Amino acid sequence: MIDYQLLSPEQDVEELYPYRRVWRTLFLEMLAILLIMGGIFFGVQFGFLSPQIPRSVEIALCGIPILIFYIFSVRREALAPQPREGLMLVLALSLVFANGVSYPLITRVITPETWLAEGGFFSRIIGYMLTLGMLAAFSIYVVIRYTVWPHRFRVRVDGIAYAVPAALGYATVLNVQLVLSDFPALDAIALRILVNTFVYLAIGGIIGYFLSELALGEVQAFWLSLGLVIAAFLNALFVAFRRIAVVSGLSSRDIGPFFLAIGFSAVILLAVSFLMENAAEREAAQRGIRRIR
Repeated sequence: MIDYQLLSPEQDVEELYPYRRVWRTLFLEMLAILLIMGGIFFGVQFGFLSPQIPRSVEIALCGIPILIFYIFSVRREALAPQPREGLMLVLALSLVFANGVSYPLITRVITPETWLAEGGFFSRIIGYMLTLGMLAAFSIYVVIRYTVWPHRFRVRVDGIAYAVPAALGYATVLNVQLVLSDFPALDAIALRILVNTFVYLAIGGIIGYFLSELALGEVQAFWLSLGLVIAAFLNALFVAFRRIAVVSGLSSRDIGPFFLAIGFSAVILLAVSFLMENAAEREAAQRGIRRIR
């Protein structure tokens, strides 16, 4: 028998992570939205862009977050060894539900601005939580719940993957309705698109976290209700502080909500990412398995 000796030792084959990196693409999408909408906003403020553009262009502008989502998430999903299915279905149903149910309830039935405008700070938080906040949280939840949950949830981050299109659909309807009803200037539209998109991505992240734990973790029956209440409360808290930023004149160019939305979404999404990672690490340690990063 002849012994053969390799010139270099055999290397272990690295295992491939079979899913798309959701957090990476989400933050890239948010960065792209920030650069585009921030560029438009400051371009108008400093006189490089005209504040008045055709309404059709403004409506098209509202679709930029969806286009970015398609480029960064949907197309990359097809390249993953185990792609997530149903992302565009969730987005489409979110658009339909928000336009046909949520927005009419806000503007024709609940009309919170008519009875909360003169309330105190804490009264507005409670009022917005029980109306705008709960309706937004429920809209994002119900689209995910009756399309992809729980049969398409394989890992915890799937909750974020499906919460993103659900949140984008809700935010896009609010942005388009703003253009159709108020016909604001270009800088106001860019600011509102960024604020709504970032805020509801954060709210969607909360819903996605609680749904993923409900599908894959070991949680109590009240877990989902707790998630809806937390998402609704944080949404109401942002609305209340946004009004303070606008009314108090936080900035000579009225960009208080701009920075508030960035900080609000960053804190929430980073917290959700930490909680998901921590839960996955604990579960892997209990089972004695090695996680693929």
